[in-house]
Amino acid sequence: MVNLVPYNPAWLTSPPPWATNMALSHEDLLAKTQEWREGVLWETTLQVGGGLAGVLKVGVNPVYGRHLLAARGMKAGEVLLVEPPLLLALRAKSSPYCSSCFRRAETFTCPSCGFFLCGPECLTEAHREECVVLRRLGLADPSEEERQQEERVMWEHLAAMPCEQRAQAQVLLQQVQTTSRQQRRLQVLRQYTVQPAVRTILAMNHSDLTRKLILTLQANTDKESQRYRVNQKNIVDVVVNTLGAASDLELVHWVCSVWDTNGFEVPLGWGTRVHGLYPMASLLTHDCRANTQQWFTKHGYLVLRAVENISEGDILTTCYTDPQWATMLRQDHLRVSKQFTCTCRRCQDPTELGTFLGSPLCPRCGGTLVSSAPLDPTADWVCHSGCPHTAPAKEVAAFGAKVGKSLHGLSPNDAGALTALAEHLQAGLHPTHHVLLQLHVSTLKTIVNKELKEMSDTEITTLAAIADLVMGVVRVLEAPLTRLTVRMAREEVRLQIELARRSGHPSHDMPATRSRLKALSQQVRDCELVLSWDVRMPTFSSVLRDYHAMLDQ
Repeated sequence: MVNLVPYNPAWLTSPPPWATNMALSHEDLLAKTQEWREGVLWETTLQVGGGLAGVLKVGVNPVYGRHLLAARGMKAGEVLLVEPPLLLALRAKSSPYCSSCFRRAETFTCPSCGFFLCGPECLTEAHREECVVLRRLGLADPSEEERQQEERVMWEHLAAMPCEQRAQAQVLLQQVQTTSRQQRRLQVLRQYTVQPAVRTILAMNHSDLTRKLILTLQANTDKESQRYRVNQKNIVDVVVNTLGAASDLELVHWVCSVWDTNGFEVPLGWGTRVHGLYPMASLLTHDCRANTQQWFTKHGYLVLRAVENISEGDILTTCYTDPQWATMLRQDHLRVSKQFTCTCRRCQDPTELGTFLGSPLCPRCGGTLVSSAPLDPTADWVCHSGCPHTAPAKEVAAFGAKVGKSLHGLSPNDAGALTALAEHLQAGLHPTHHVLLQLHVSTLKTIVNKELKEMSDTEITTLAAIADLVMGVVRVLEAPLTRLTVRMAREEVRLQIELARRSGHPSHDMPATRSRLKALSQQVRDCELVLSWDVRMPTFSSVLRDYHAMLDQ
């Protein structure tokens, strides 16, 4: 933990004043931290500052293993941890990214290994070392000498053909060359699965500290698991037999499992997403309603914030899955990807804390179906309204899959299509079913940059009702300062301001309107704080100005 002090001045007993400023953006926090880090000596700082104040501590128990605890009380919004990535790597099934800097790259490929790069400037020393291994996949384009030789042979064959056949053969040969090049590009994308393992093994060979950190991270290498078999076929066999990057099969399996268990999806500043390893943050325990949330800077630094007030001794948690998913989906995802069953309060509650996020309607009485045993994926579903109807888990899962398929091909920017599909599906689903909720959230996101004054009264009223419904669920399922909470709160505030504007002066015979606006004051403060942390979030300054202007009239 001491190695992370240079990135976490707030951990000091006497930190710089700016280090505890919760309103500071993440990029500003990193910039100030770098200036501070370059101007001090660590041993002197720790001695003069009285050492570390104790923000985080590592605990161990049979259920959670090694995990993080709050060493003191923490306020919502407080930065708990800043951690640079131990490793960043390409994600399977992603678009073509530069394997050096992870920007989008579709035209230039490494002449030796065939992996995408921005250009010659990204043929770095680090890539060259990785390239020595990856070139054994045989995915590079032919060299200039090989191309010239191939062209000489091709022209010799063409020259021997009759004129009427030559042109047609030339076109066909060019098509074959293009197809061959495209197939190599597709094969490079398929081999993105092996790059994290290769990069990790090379890093472990270079650094004893990296090796130690990797080997201390949690991993599950159960040979009977489906994940083990998939990794054996897609990664381990390739790394060991084709690339020769390692000879120890179990070590490669361990590395694969480390990424499966601990890898974070990291959005970078140029619109790409990669996988990252963060040893300290990996100690966060899962909970479907977490008390922290991680953010990532444009260069991949992890910033962990408390999203609600945390008491001393509390276990620090994050959500390994999507809180907007129903229990059946979250449990399935965790069993397959993380190989454990979550037993949090929400997962054990058939009603999902009263939100009924996974509930279809009972075909017999129109009530709500819930699982009779949410932690058992095979348990029957029963009618929550009390009628005797039951449904097998497979039937409910099949119905859910059918409903989910209706989202395929739907544009998240087409508000009309989103609303129409929600109206079509609501006949068989609880009003806050996760598919309907997803449609409603997407609908609200379509108005982020729209001028509400240009929309009709009916549209504004409908959207305000949707926002009220969404926020009712989000407040239950997520803490106050999560990204989803504040993004939805922002749209609710905007819609209520617009409703107040259309209903007339809020201080003249409109006590209900004014009361609604005042009731949003905490949401407004939360939005003002959280939306200032990352420039990729929607802006709030104009909304805040309109809110205060409406109240001051």
